[in-house]
Amino acid sequence: MTDRQEGKPNVTGERGDKVSRSLTGQEARVFPIIRHRSFLDGAKEAPTIVSRPHTAETIILYVCDVGKGYFLISHAMLTEAGLSEDMLNQLAMDNLRALPMKSRTQELGGNHITFISPPDGYAASRILLDDLLESHVAQKKGPHLGVAIPHQDVLIIADLADEKGAQLLARLTMDFASKGDTPICPIPFLYEKGELEMFLIV
Repeated sequence: MTDRQEGKPNVTGERGDKVSRSLTGQEARVFPIIRHRSFLDGAKEAPTIVSRPHTAETIILYVCDVGKGYFLISHAMLTEAGLSEDMLNQLAMDNLRALPMKSRTQELGGNHITFISPPDGYAASRILLDDLLESHVAQKKGPHLGVAIPHQDVLIIADLADEKGAQLLARLTMDFASKGDTPICPIPFLYEKGELEMFLIV
């Protein structure tokens, strides 16, 4: 199981008890998570864990939520449950879309910054919701849409009016990443034509 605070793989439950690692009957608890590409480095379970590429800095993993924590889903679990990787991805995305979501938006110097941080552990995962990002594209007033996932408990979407807005998003992302329990990526992205492209402010 992976504790939401530490993000370290292990096989015990939230109180140290063994948890069922079968997906059968727990399909509604399956979700995608985003992690830095180095997340599984050095973990002996790494070759067995189901993952998908996301960006140059991030990967998608899949978990089964067991309350105060979750366990990473392995290829063996998929085989036991009779699921393919595509079926797992669809199941996880459907469950993610069904979660309630609130956001707040601040206007700073003509830039509109939206913070999505529901207390469910899957805030950053919302970056996978294309319809969410496209809705912000349709509403934006500036030339660019910035997106950031500094840690697992926040997704930042920014309607950027100018270069100062991009600098602001970069500072926010770095600051949030330094304070989150499970950092993901300290560098923001531009979202254009359905693609995420990392950008650096020098």
